[in-house]
Amino acid sequence: MKLPSGYQNVDQAGDAEAFIASLSALDALPFFQEYKQHSYELLQLGRGETVLDAGCGLGFDVYRMAELVGDGGCVVGLDNSQTFIRKAASLQPETTQPVSFCVGDLRNLPFDSGSFSRVRIDRVLQCLPDPETVILELERVLALGGLLLAYDNDWGSFSIASQYKDVTRTIERLWCDSCPSGWIGRDLTMHLINNGLGNLQVVPRASVNRDFELANSVFDLQGLVEKAVAINAITSEEGRLWLEEMESRNQVGAFFLGMTSYTVVGEKPYP
Repeated sequence: MKLPSGYQNVDQAGDAEAFIASLSALDALPFFQEYKQHSYELLQLGRGETVLDAGCGLGFDVYRMAELVGDGGCVVGLDNSQTFIRKAASLQPETTQPVSFCVGDLRNLPFDSGSFSRVRIDRVLQCLPDPETVILELERVLALGGLLLAYDNDWGSFSIASQYKDVTRTIERLWCDSCPSGWIGRDLTMHLINNGLGNLQVVPRASVNRDFELANSVFDLQGLVEKAVAINAITSEEGRLWLEEMESRNQVGAFFLGMTSYTVVGEKPYP
């Protein structure tokens, strides 16, 4: 998986296919499918709704929500990556309701105030150093009485089972700190309140990974160990022993990696 900070500059990264592969793999996981479906339900999507999916990536959610809002509705997917938008547009199934995609800056959205009855942002704010600026823009384009939904991870809850506690704390901290807004999950409630949204719903969701190979491919645990050694946070011997323990735990079904994420939904009040 690409580090969250890398999603700010996908088009300049030179290996966009790796980002595309990562997003596609994550979208196929049951955990992701479940929380995404729940997000559509929390948004109370119905016929005729106008929806913005901010930071839409490859557009998977855009197409799913389009089926829910029908012909009378509209779903717009916006992302700062031209690569993602081109790929998203190419994936449209023949049976899907019409959608639209555009390239844009979340800090300066190319829409009039009050353009959408629903706004959704999913695992994007963790990638940005200024999440409240983005939420302010999302609130601006949301119509009075509309709903804004934000889903994101609290990487401060990222935890791995190990007998080597100091090494593990180092690995966990390195991953969390690789995110410009690593604690955004726990901060979402404050950000939405600060931007005037009310009637908040907060839904926690815990995820557990018990497959070391999958966890290594998603979080690059091997790379985190190498980084920890490079900055002298741990020794190479400590890193070797830690990875060996992860392999040993995996062989007996005892590997454990957990984290908590949050969905927060707020309503834009009438004056």
